[in-house]
Amino acid sequence: MSKKNSVTALVLGIVGCVLGVNGWETYGILAIGGLVCSIISMNFQKKCEAEGVQNGMTKAAKVTSIIGLVFSILGIVGGLICGICLCTAAAAGGAEALLNGYY
Repeated sequence: MSKKNSVTALVLGIVGCVLGVNGWETYGILAIGGLVCSIISMNFQKKCEAEGVQNGMTKAAKVTSIIGLVFSILGIVGGLICGICLCTAAAAGGAEALLNGYY
């Protein structure tokens, strides 16, 4: 069972990294999924350590889950900033068009 936990932790860590990196493009929505995957990966990795398994996959899972966690947090923050900037620019452009008589 511990080998399955190692593989699961590694795969979830990699998925967390990928979703976290792409999170800012979707205004933080994918980054939330990356955050969840990274946290679940850490739980599986801790189960492996509790069972006494210390192989390469377990160590790689720890690294990828930490990286995925960092990328996900940055993706959420970046996505929120992009969303706020987009809404502010749209509101400013709409107000300018309204003031200039384009509407």
